[in-house]
Amino acid sequence: MLRPDPRRAAIALCLLGLTLGTVACGAAAPSPHRSSAPVAGVRLPCAARARDVLARAAAVAAGAIVASPFTATSGAASCHFKTRRPAIGPLDVVAELDGAPQAYYRLEREVVEYAQNVIWGHLGEQAYPRTIAHLGLDADWFARDDRLATSDGVRLITIIVSTSPAHASGRESIAEQLARVYLHPAP
Repeated sequence: MLRPDPRRAAIALCLLGLTLGTVACGAAAPSPHRSSAPVAGVRLPCAARARDVLARAAAVAAGAIVASPFTATSGAASCHFKTRRPAIGPLDVVAELDGAPQAYYRLEREVVEYAQNVIWGHLGEQAYPRTIAHLGLDADWFARDDRLATSDGVRLITIIVSTSPAHASGRESIAEQLARVYLHPAP
């Protein structure tokens, strides 16, 4: 009578686990979606291109915008854009680029929780997050906060437009155009 070899069963199980991309044999299989190395082409928060796009969107001169990098309380790399001379038109925009894991999941959770607070706070329909089509994997505009949140699957990108010139195209449009600078194309 033949008895099954436990080593053969363990090896077969390891191979099956590695094939399916799950954790097996004490080691994690590499993720096909995320790498610890920086993604090529991903822009930094205060990139010159971001300032130029923001200047066009807000209808002010690029040289009139000051970009100040900082780290948000969440640890996200961020940039604060302001006009040098408020007479040009006040502009106050913050871009946060959060590279923590599960960016898309966190975006979706944020939208659901925000919508629940709108319901519980009886804030009315105009306060619901509004989906912006064709921006990242998903994008939403939070009108009460003048905030846009989107993700390319790698980072959670948040743009907050506190003030904008009266002659500009609108806060949502400014945020959308700036967010496009930071989105990395899908693989």
